[in-house]
Amino acid sequence: MEFNDKINIDFVTLRDNVLNVSGYLKCQNAKKGVDVKCNGENVNVNSFDYPTRRDEDIYNFDFKVPVNDENLKITINSRDDVDYPIRFREFCNLSHFSKYFVKDNKIVYFNGSFNVMDYSYYSMLKFEAKELIDIIKNRPSFYGQAILFRFIFLLAYPVMKNKDIWLVMDRKTMADDNAEHLFKYIKDKKDGIKKFFVLHNASPDFSRINQLFKGQILDCDSFKHKLYYIFTKKLISSQGSEFDLNPFLNTNHQLTAGICNLDFYFLQHGVIKDNMSSWLRKYDRNPKLIVTSTQREYESLFDEGYFYDEDVIQLLGLPRYDNLTNENVKKQIVIMPTWRNYLADKTELLSSEYYKRFNSLINNEKLIGYCKNYGYRIKFMPHPELTQYLDLFDKNDYVEIDLESRYQNVFNESCMMITDYSSIFFDFAYLKKPLIYYQYANDYHYDAKNGYFSYKNNGFGDVIDNEEDLVDKIISYIDKGCEMEDVYKRRIDQFFTYHDHDNSKRCYGWILKH
Repeated sequence: MEFNDKINIDFVTLRDNVLNVSGYLKCQNAKKGVDVKCNGENVNVNSFDYPTRRDEDIYNFDFKVPVNDENLKITINSRDDVDYPIRFREFCNLSHFSKYFVKDNKIVYFNGSFNVMDYSYYSMLKFEAKELIDIIKNRPSFYGQAILFRFIFLLAYPVMKNKDIWLVMDRKTMADDNAEHLFKYIKDKKDGIKKFFVLHNASPDFSRINQLFKGQILDCDSFKHKLYYIFTKKLISSQGSEFDLNPFLNTNHQLTAGICNLDFYFLQHGVIKDNMSSWLRKYDRNPKLIVTSTQREYESLFDEGYFYDEDVIQLLGLPRYDNLTNENVKKQIVIMPTWRNYLADKTELLSSEYYKRFNSLINNEKLIGYCKNYGYRIKFMPHPELTQYLDLFDKNDYVEIDLESRYQNVFNESCMMITDYSSIFFDFAYLKKPLIYYQYANDYHYDAKNGYFSYKNNGFGDVIDNEEDLVDKIISYIDKGCEMEDVYKRRIDQFFTYHDHDNSKRCYGWILKH
């Protein structure tokens, strides 16, 4: 047996009286698979062919076991008759130092096999004592903080287990996305739920959010945030990365894995148009909800590579769309390109076509001159990943580089948008205002080729690959009073499932019931 040969566990969840375990076997004979038994009886095992796990030495497995009143003992064994060690992956909700969790009046614990038993405080006390002794004996990094929070969890659990707490957040350092707009809708609901919006105090949005949600805001990564996190039932966010969600991540989060056992509801950051299964995959992100906005987007998440259960994907609409309006449109053109993941540093950016094209566009003399003559302002809103490199761009007195404005305000006020592959164009198209895709090259990092969306056949504006034609098209729209062409208006009507302002209402209703 090789040193790296093992059974790796991605997650262990207990939801609606069903235990779900997902992971993979890595060894030379991995394709033989695994056998799973529950109390000696065979369990049906599914194997998913994840796009990022197609190694011949890897066998992905996923199985579910109904949880009833009897105690359960679940074993996983490889079919090549080798006793491989079982290890927990980094973001699993169990770990070497945290081998049990309590949920829905059950205790799930690992002792070489996975076990389920009825909850009792005495049993929980015994399990926790073992974990604390192990942590104290080994003294891993940040063990002192872990012991503190584990003691708090142990002492407060009998009271807190019946409390319903929700945490809602966008990025750690930025609001104004689906989570903020949902929170506006739910914050004052009389439903017996204690709700908090989470945001770092260094965020430019913090003062505004603090005024908006007085008494209901948690400073991200603070002691209070961590305290509520360990007792939270539901975490609702527009972001899907553990780095944005888990306040223990930078303090050896594996020491607190078992006591942090919430359900995650993914509002999404935008409409999915490409095949994103290389990122949004069940084994890394196992949410209880993924919100979609269109029928084609909904159907695409059942395509190859995702492997989510059918009830996880819901067609509810993005909460931030509830605030889109054309009431205060100005003579303002916004340029909003997305990022490129392959640009790792300043040197790569400066030599990239991405930098050269957009630096040239925001300094185009013909465009600036025409906009001046007709009273149109130009606003350049860089992607958050680009802001650290803005000093590299040439500046002029006319084009505003905007790092402060809220996206929703910019969408509502602008009369035209130029973007490339960014999914924010869906927000703008929803308002039926002119949109142009500036795609100078096929250099986007997500798999657009295997997605359902074709910019030329399904898009809401012209696809242009050179600056001269792009400027001419912008001028053409200005000459026509910035009116979207009928062909694109019809596409928008056919594309979006909902054209109301009830997306937050639908999302809240579903989360409340599940």
